[in-house]
Amino acid sequence: MSPYLVFGLTRSYFTRKVTGYLDYTDRPWRLEPGIRDHPAATEAGWNGGIPVVTDPDGVPMWDSTSIIEHLDLATDRARSVLPSDSTLRFLAYLIDDFSDEWFYRPAVGSRWSYPANTDTAGWQIAEELSVSLSLPGALVRGTVVPTMQASLIKLGVTPENIDAWMSDVFVSWLGVLQAHLDDGRYLLGDRPCLADFAIFGANAAHFVGDPYCRELADEHGPAVVAHTHRLVAPQQHQFGEWFDAAELPDTLIAVIAESGRHYLPWVAEATVEGSATVELANGVTAEIASTPFLDQARGVMLARYADARSPELDAVLERAGVLRYFADHID
Repeated sequence: MSPYLVFGLTRSYFTRKVTGYLDYTDRPWRLEPGIRDHPAATEAGWNGGIPVVTDPDGVPMWDSTSIIEHLDLATDRARSVLPSDSTLRFLAYLIDDFSDEWFYRPAVGSRWSYPANTDTAGWQIAEELSVSLSLPGALVRGTVVPTMQASLIKLGVTPENIDAWMSDVFVSWLGVLQAHLDDGRYLLGDRPCLADFAIFGANAAHFVGDPYCRELADEHGPAVVAHTHRLVAPQQHQFGEWFDAAELPDTLIAVIAESGRHYLPWVAEATVEGSATVELANGVTAEIASTPFLDQARGVMLARYADARSPELDAVLERAGVLRYFADHID
């Protein structure tokens, strides 16, 4: 079988999300390092984000969640990452969306704001890009670092608020994940779901890979590091079943509730008003505008909720304190 070709970078949040899933489902793949033109994807409407994945028949795909959702249709049920239970499936999508659209901000922000991260990742990314650019590494790095630093303001990250992002957003997230993953489980039970790979991509590429972030993860979330390492080598582990949707543990409810601290209030307002202010710790704020991609992603999540809505799902979301961010917005 021809391999899937993954056009991306090993230090890329969404590249690692997809390759983690490919490894878990035992699909052969080959990295095509760097960011190059992809005529077939461009012709098909590619939005420019990485990775682009070309399947063994040469068909291009993009958007990490869409790639996994599409491939899961042809995945053996023993390794499927989308539960058949509608409540569990929605929770997998909810945490996936939370990770993709929220934690991408402190992941990229911390990489280009703290020298230990910038020095390490800057050279690693420059090395990979130079494969396809055929330019000296120092020249590539000299372009990558300032370009990425200049992009942070769009994510809501500034030199004045990055420390608050790390303490109030990232460390808090490590805390709830630590409590939930501490016994070696995954987000929805004893097997990974879609959201596990969203979190894996963030951690493998950034939070467990960048030095300063890894120090925080080792201190506040060793179970999160262990979760990352289990999914790096899934063939070394056994997997069980998902939770009974009627008996979800309090630790999972706390994970869902975390989305209601900053992300859901912000995204519910920003995708209507165009932008919204995030209140971080100690009076620190971040003004973040929405984008057409985020508007669409929010619409997709609301449509998923409308499709999955049931008394059982609403009870779970109400238990986590986030029901209003879905039930009050489906119009």
